[in-house]
Amino acid sequence: MIDRLIRGVAPLVCVLSALLLAGCSKRPVTEVEVEQARAERWSDDVVEAFAAIPVQDRGRVKPMGTYVGFRMLAANGKRKHTIPEGTGLPTDGERLDPVRWALDVIVFPEQARHYEVFLVNDSAVLEQIGLSFEGRKRRDRYSYAQLEPGRDELERRASAARAKDSKARSRIESQILALQQALFGFDLLRAIAATSTISLGEEPSGRLVELFPEAEDGGRVSLGHALERWPTILEWVQSTERGSPEAEALLGELAGLDAGVSRVISAAPFLPAIVAPADPGAEAWSNLGDLALRMKSVTGASDHASVYDAGELEAATVFGRIQLSEGDQRAAGEAILAASESLVARASARGDYGDVPLEASYYKADYFYRALTLFLLGFLAVVISWMTSRFAKMRLIGWGAGIGGLLLVSAGVTVRCLLLDRPPVATLYETILFITAVAVLVCFVMERMTKHQVGLAVGLAIGAAGMFLASRYELHEAATQGDTMGGLVAVLNTNFWLATHVVTVTMGYSAGLLAAVLGHVWVVRRLVAGFKARGEALSSEQRASLNSLGKMIYGVICFGLLFSVVGTILGGVWANDSWGRFWGWDPKENGALMIVLYELAIVHARLGGYVKHFGIATMAVLGGAVVAFSWWHVNLLGVGLHSYGFTDGVAGVLRSYYTFVAVFVLLSLVGYMAFVRPSRKPVVA
Repeated sequence: MIDRLIRGVAPLVCVLSALLLAGCSKRPVTEVEVEQARAERWSDDVVEAFAAIPVQDRGRVKPMGTYVGFRMLAANGKRKHTIPEGTGLPTDGERLDPVRWALDVIVFPEQARHYEVFLVNDSAVLEQIGLSFEGRKRRDRYSYAQLEPGRDELERRASAARAKDSKARSRIESQILALQQALFGFDLLRAIAATSTISLGEEPSGRLVELFPEAEDGGRVSLGHALERWPTILEWVQSTERGSPEAEALLGELAGLDAGVSRVISAAPFLPAIVAPADPGAEAWSNLGDLALRMKSVTGASDHASVYDAGELEAATVFGRIQLSEGDQRAAGEAILAASESLVARASARGDYGDVPLEASYYKADYFYRALTLFLLGFLAVVISWMTSRFAKMRLIGWGAGIGGLLLVSAGVTVRCLLLDRPPVATLYETILFITAVAVLVCFVMERMTKHQVGLAVGLAIGAAGMFLASRYELHEAATQGDTMGGLVAVLNTNFWLATHVVTVTMGYSAGLLAAVLGHVWVVRRLVAGFKARGEALSSEQRASLNSLGKMIYGVICFGLLFSVVGTILGGVWANDSWGRFWGWDPKENGALMIVLYELAIVHARLGGYVKHFGIATMAVLGGAVVAFSWWHVNLLGVGLHSYGFTDGVAGVLRSYYTFVAVFVLLSLVGYMAFVRPSRKPVVA
């Protein structure tokens, strides 16, 4: 058996090894020259301090580590980048996480511009913006410096694509928008510190230099110092007669400073808010651009104190120190530590910092990626245990890895509940996590009850598939929403109904998909057994194993029917409470009803004797397509009161899945006629 297995697997292993070696082959690395290169790794205390800075973004307070992490994920497709050997940089070979990458973008932008972190999925995007690179793959990564020559054309094509409805955009247009947003994200990170300083002009006057002695060397001053000394500038303006030669001369003298302030103000709508308000009743935080905008409202020294407080001036000043460090890594690190301490204390004073450390630890723990690793290792261990009885103990490794993966998923979902202060399921991303956890748990329970090894293997496979799907959807959310913990549509913002209707109906989804997976397994096992039997009846052991698996499928369908019915009824009660009607034939409501009616049809067909195990398994496979349609597809219709879950790019995946199900069922029916029906005769003693 092992010899046959090795002979069958060896060619596949050779092909995969060749592909792996081809994918790992290194292309030539271009040596870069920068005036200010980082000489050593960022120290851990500076990295932790910068990651801990609180940011108000998309309606909630999060750590800076989360903000930059999703920026890097959206641009790079992953949260890491390794500086290749041979670039000539002192940091060759260093592996960057999102925070270290962001620090380089802010403090050493000239170096960071050469990091190839911008993923282009199709080289046709580059052709559209007038760029071409020799020796590159169709899907490859490029640096900001390489893409910059095509930036103007990229902006023009992105504007044209943005004017279209999202459903009408081509695949290339969607990728153009994604690339434009990724490059814009780089600019935003750079602007966090760049907008914290203001130039006094090419040749500042003597009294400007006297007012801002800090700017004597480079002609730049921190925004905090400009805010603090703005009343003095107003006094100069008020002391001159409007329209006089002195006033005209003063305008020329202040032109550079005024242009710098205007530049900071223009960036205000895009910058992350990092300064918590002093007023406990105020909710909106301020960014550096907002502070500069407020400076324009100051008409004299008397109202200056009412416009700014000491903490805001300190925040603007310490961020200015980061920019003014001019590539001095030690000075920049000290400024980052000071900025973090100041901003954390300000947010803590008003009670907005409580969940920030927990969120930082959540992303640092990386629960779902580690769960994916454990599920894959566990599945591999179970497959090895099937080869021979000598490897039977590998099953224990499979159990350990599976339970560990399930605990990690459960822990990750629990932490999300604590951070968001709501039940575990409210968005499509969260349904993936929850459905995976429920399906894996049910599989493990069934395995303990039947001990047929099917439940364990299927549970591990579902766990790995669910975590992989979650990682892909997180990437999509990074590119479109900037986070996976965003605010909810108003109608969803109710913990009671999220904990009742959404959780129960999602458990129904989970059971329907699990039954579909088990149905695939049953059909394949039955057809393989029938093929090997060559028309003869199956052995009693084979029939017992298939009967046990068939009962598992039927039990899971009944489990799913119960939760689908209860969840659908609760959804009607919620709709009556929110919209004044129990049922409105909304597409999402119709999808839920489809699941209920289809699973009722399976139960009645089984109770009426119209189908047996083969029929139930085949119907369960089709039921997976029904669940996928209700779970995902109706959101793509864009109509009805539930049209708040549209996800671009899913339609193609769903069509592929429907096609697979149709082909599988068709082949199953052919296999049934060829291998199953001929064997339906009494067992010969």
